[in-house]
Amino acid sequence: MASEAPFRDEAASKIEDGSARRFLIASIAALTADLVLTLILREATSLSLAASAAMSFVIVGAFFYFIHEFWTFRRAGSGASAKRLVQNLSVLAAAFVSRIATIGCLELWHTPGIALGAIYFLVGAGVSFSVNYLANRFWVFQG
Repeated sequence: MASEAPFRDEAASKIEDGSARRFLIASIAALTADLVLTLILREATSLSLAASAAMSFVIVGAFFYFIHEFWTFRRAGSGASAKRLVQNLSVLAAAFVSRIATIGCLELWHTPGIALGAIYFLVGAGVSFSVNYLANRFWVFQG
């Protein structure tokens, strides 16, 4: 049990360094842009909600790597890194699958109108938010 304490202390200090707050702020901005773009794509095209959410997620997610690199998880010597970019894209892929699978399953259960579509989107976003934060904080931007 004593060997777990250093890990728990390290994990707690990583969360308490302000990155969780900055991630929340960045995520609210990204989520807002993502929701608006998803609904615009759905209403302006013949795409399904899941397809619209997929396109929007990729566009907004790629942009937010740079926000995370230079603000959310900033540290001394922050700078664009090919390794972290690839890791971040891997995290985006996992978050993408979790979000789109959640939305797709909900959409199969009951085809949504605009209001229910927004709720489905937010449920999927909650799932992907958790995957995204944990993987970015403890794998991509560790240290």
